[in-house]
Amino acid sequence: MPTPTTSITPNQLAAYGVSGLVTCALVGYFAWALPDALSRGREGVRRTREAPCQVLRPTAQNAVLGRLPQPAPDFALKTHDGQEVKLSSLRGRVVLVNFWATWCPTCVVEEPSLERLATQMKNKPFSLLAVSVDENWDLVRQHFPKGSAMTVLLDKDKAVPKAYGTEKFPESFLIDRDGNIRYFVVSERQLWHTQEVRSCIDALIEE
Repeated sequence: MPTPTTSITPNQLAAYGVSGLVTCALVGYFAWALPDALSRGREGVRRTREAPCQVLRPTAQNAVLGRLPQPAPDFALKTHDGQEVKLSSLRGRVVLVNFWATWCPTCVVEEPSLERLATQMKNKPFSLLAVSVDENWDLVRQHFPKGSAMTVLLDKDKAVPKAYGTEKFPESFLIDRDGNIRYFVVSERQLWHTQEVRSCIDALIEE
């Protein structure tokens, strides 16, 4: 017997056409929306992970560098024993640059917190560069009779702080692993050693 054939009516054909158009539209919409949704999702995760750093009350814009993030100006300074430390050689590590001086009362106030942070993070890819603008190493050495957990550098000419727009002390710059300044902190903070700040630094390390 001949196999019976099934005919498609004009109404069915129209319905199939509409269904196909709807499917194409939905596919197109999701293809357009997905990248934006993923981007917003990543931004949300970043904001959540870095939110603890807001405890430091960072300043969003720097008079010389502009609105952050910005590439950190490179520099090379020496430790008390003549070892040169170049900022760009620390790529792959999160770096906190703190500009200070022994004659600066507020610098001295926040110093114990910075020391504790340097000790707490010593086994992680993190460096704390304490850049003194004192006149000579004798003053700095007298200030640290037992040494320091921080990497202490000297810039008696104040050339590096000037490149960062720093004229009053202390000021601090938190730099990510790619060498970009992410946070700019004006004046002293006694919160550097807290869990909130360590969580923020850990988030930058894990990026």
